[in-house]
Amino acid sequence: MLERIKLYSQLMRMDKPIGFFLLMWPVLWAFIISSEGSPNIFFLIIFAVGIIATRSAGCIINDYFDQDFDLKVERTKNRVLATKQVSNNEALILFGLLISLCFMLLLMLDFKIILLAIFSLFLLVIYPLTKRYFKIPQLILGMAFGSSIPMVFMLEKGHIDYNCIILYVLTIIWAIVYDTYYAMADKDDDRKIGIKSSALFFGDNDITYSLKLHYIVILNFIVLGIINSFNIVYYIFILFSLLCVIYQNLLVKSRKPYQCISAFENNNIFGLIITFGLIFNYI
Repeated sequence: MLERIKLYSQLMRMDKPIGFFLLMWPVLWAFIISSEGSPNIFFLIIFAVGIIATRSAGCIINDYFDQDFDLKVERTKNRVLATKQVSNNEALILFGLLISLCFMLLLMLDFKIILLAIFSLFLLVIYPLTKRYFKIPQLILGMAFGSSIPMVFMLEKGHIDYNCIILYVLTIIWAIVYDTYYAMADKDDDRKIGIKSSALFFGDNDITYSLKLHYIVILNFIVLGIINSFNIVYYIFILFSLLCVIYQNLLVKSRKPYQCISAFENNNIFGLIITFGLIFNYI
């Protein structure tokens, strides 16, 4: 029994929490800005549990669709679905339970965000499939990772405003950046097996385009600060986050897979710095 639990945990990537954090930071940004620093704690807890369930479900459905491809990629060949340590039926049952949990959590919130939640689920399911046909599947990933932002604004403010739109757009761009770094680690394997990615689409300019896109993310945070009259402390943290951008760019220049993954993971620090900047702005 313990062995099955361990395998299910690996399937849900519980041993690799970086995905939870990258999904969590934009939600925290939305809560802080929409509530002007005083988020509804009940809503925050519900979303925290929902993030864990959603990310776990996303990993399962991703591995379910990609299991044949995963066997051909060095970094993913030992995933539990690819190696048949977990059956397809087990994976789908676990996916269904997690999605059911998400909808149970939604029933504890406002009905008006149900349509947004359905849209989020749709993106979650189709993302793995877009890697077969869409040249920049990271765009769909970004839309999925940012889909909680309008939900938060609907709950906290009752409507979607320009802050919500800017946050959603910059979250999409940010996801393209960090997942391009992630995809760079598998670039050769993906090319061989026919998987699409932004790293392949950008070609030899993948590093240059990723850096420029990350600068656009920083610029959008500056715009948020200006239109909301944030204090000087916020901009100091934005400056610190810029150091992360530069560091990530230096990491990927060698194109070594493990350094590309390190650049991807460093975005967790980037998200944390931005979060602290927003918190200290409202203190």
